[in-house]
Amino acid sequence: MIEKYKLANEPDKTMFVFPALAGKVYGHIVKDRTEKGPAKLVFETSRYDSIEALKADYPEASS
Repeated sequence: MIEKYKLANEPDKTMFVFPALAGKVYGHIVKDRTEKGPAKLVFETSRYDSIEALKADYPEASS
């Protein structure tokens, strides 16, 4: 894993960024753990040329 961050438009989800072949990156969107259930993989993104390109489509929440 290269990086993880909370998604701006979905506060209950976190993006985990991973390296892919040929210098590309992709992400897993994971629904955060709750008292009633574990964290769950919701979606795997397509491959992007950079983390910045991934964040353009899936923006990071403001701190």
